[in-house]
Amino acid sequence: MSKIDKEQFSQAVYALVKAIPKDKVMTYGQVAALLGYPRAAQYVGWVLHWSNFDEIPYQRVVNRFGGLAAGYTRGGREAHKADLLAEGIQVRDDYTINLDKYLWHPPARLIPNIENTKKLEELGFIKVSK
Repeated sequence: MSKIDKEQFSQAVYALVKAIPKDKVMTYGQVAALLGYPRAAQYVGWVLHWSNFDEIPYQRVVNRFGGLAAGYTRGGREAHKADLLAEGIQVRDDYTINLDKYLWHPPARLIPNIENTKKLEELGFIKVSK
């Protein structure tokens, strides 16, 4: 895979996360993979950590097990839980959510088409055509 263009990748993360419906979530790895960088889950977390809560609904992104973020910028797992509960997403006692119920799979038209996703489409791994 090619080197990440930080600004382009950050803007693509923001666009995809903004599209997540209020009662759904995505995982860090899912966001990274859909943007063409399947090994950049941690970078997705960093991008969201420094984003503006009023503009980016980063509470809708969880880890691959449905786990809430200990480093959630608004106050750790308790704050993450409160923000998800406010959106109608049930959180278990172990600070996880049911991904079978809440995981969102965006339609291709909502996946930002950055350079790496074009490469993945050419190889037949994903379909991002509008």
